[in-house]
Amino acid sequence: MKKYFGILKNEKVKDFKIEKLLDFYIDNELFYVSHSYSLNNIEKPKIDLKPTKKVINAYYDYLKEQLSRNINRQFLLFFNDFNNRIYGLSNKEKRKIVLKNFNKLYKRIKVLEASFVKREKDDNGVEQVKNMNRFDFLYGRLNGQKQQFATTENILQFLDGNGTYFKSGKFNNDLNKEQFIAFEASLKILVSLNGKYKFEEDFHFTDLAKIKKLFKKYSDTFKSFEVFLFTHKKIENFREAKLAHITSLLDALFAMKLIYNKKNGFLNYINLEHQMELTKLKHYEAKQNKQHDQRVQQFKLELQEYSAKKIELLSEEVQKPYLITSKKKNLKKFTDKDALDYLFKNTFKCN
Repeated sequence: MKKYFGILKNEKVKDFKIEKLLDFYIDNELFYVSHSYSLNNIEKPKIDLKPTKKVINAYYDYLKEQLSRNINRQFLLFFNDFNNRIYGLSNKEKRKIVLKNFNKLYKRIKVLEASFVKREKDDNGVEQVKNMNRFDFLYGRLNGQKQQFATTENILQFLDGNGTYFKSGKFNNDLNKEQFIAFEASLKILVSLNGKYKFEEDFHFTDLAKIKKLFKKYSDTFKSFEVFLFTHKKIENFREAKLAHITSLLDALFAMKLIYNKKNGFLNYINLEHQMELTKLKHYEAKQNKQHDQRVQQFKLELQEYSAKKIELLSEEVQKPYLITSKKKNLKKFTDKDALDYLFKNTFKCN
């Protein structure tokens, strides 16, 4: 937003002639030119300027910031009342009330009466009809609203940095200020409710959206989005012995056949997205590094839900109880399960 707001508020720019100003618009990616031809004179096309997507997004973010107090007020009032209504209820009762409110809000800001469906075949080849993901629809609805508000006049006032214009009664009436606030507040509430109660996957308004876009960049390395998401979260949460954990995780991914046989692709992902400078990862032979082997086994257990391969703990890993020495030199004997849980959570920092 700051990059574009007031970019034309410059005496030098204001003195530009039409041709030079047009070049400035295009060179700075403020507008692009579309040509429409007049039937009366085909040789002289009419030049039509349209704001770029970046400028439209910046302008819309500016409006949200200006009206953020009103948006947040509706958001807070909703949850103040809502939290009181569900206080003390069972999870099942809460979910029922949440779903009712979710559907009511969605219908309110959806505007269109029509529903969008798609046909697809299930694993057994039977055709199924599914409704469009609601957050996919709301994302499209949001982009439509952005285009609607991005009139040439509004965009030019934004690029001129004319804050007074956006506080005028005329602008607020043209904008339909209350409709704008109601949409953004309702959208914020829906995202929040869905984030907690998981009605649908939201790939547009959460961090998951960013990770999904990132996955496309590395889809030739990871075989599925779910595996990429697992890997990304794990690496982000590694705190101690990060390189050792990454090495073990990579070996587990290869063993479970969840990434393609391209170690350079994995290294490229590690270096670019997790700010590391690795040229290679250490290779261990079987039983060469016991801690590495145990980490690999744990990762394989966690990854098996994404793979056809099923993993079980080796018998020698669970038969012997572990002795943990306290600071007072007292010995405490753990059961097999307790010992493993303690080992993975405290020694190897695995969740």
